[in-house]
Amino acid sequence: MEIPIRLAAMMALLVTVTAHPHRRHCHMSRYRSVSPSDIRAVRRLHNEHEKSPFSDGIKCYRKMLRQKPSVCDLQASDRLILTLERVTLAVDVLTNMTESPLAKLLSLPLTMLLSLEDDLKICRKSPLYSDPPSEQLMPWLHHLKHFREKVSSECVQDAVLLSLTQLLIEDIMCWANNE
Repeated sequence: MEIPIRLAAMMALLVTVTAHPHRRHCHMSRYRSVSPSDIRAVRRLHNEHEKSPFSDGIKCYRKMLRQKPSVCDLQASDRLILTLERVTLAVDVLTNMTESPLAKLLSLPLTMLLSLEDDLKICRKSPLYSDPPSEQLMPWLHHLKHFREKVSSECVQDAVLLSLTQLLIEDIMCWANNE
């Protein structure tokens, strides 16, 4: 029995996508521009969060980004590491917001960030991006770790929700465009 070309192509794609991570390639080109619907979904979440009377978001946001790194100024491996750390933090925060009044707005941003996190992890395993963090990056990673450990979970949530647009537009696009 002959397999139709379309079915064969779909099966090949499925094998590529589900293969072992070391066999998958680092292709970040799909993130070179963020879709308008993703940006709208993140901004909607951001705006609704700002309406909360309990949010101390700006203060927490500034604490999180006290050392304002420009991802574009880092070497390729460091750009990947920092972007992956920030995306992982965002995924952790959004995943833990299922009981939040904002839960109905989380689906699209969370789905997009989970896919991005998976893609970044694949890239991190590739020989091109497997270098350890440089001395230049270490203070930023320590600051981010310290922030997560020392401030309240509400403050981390506030900071992440306010930084999602920057994460999408600056960090991810800079990484993808410099890949």
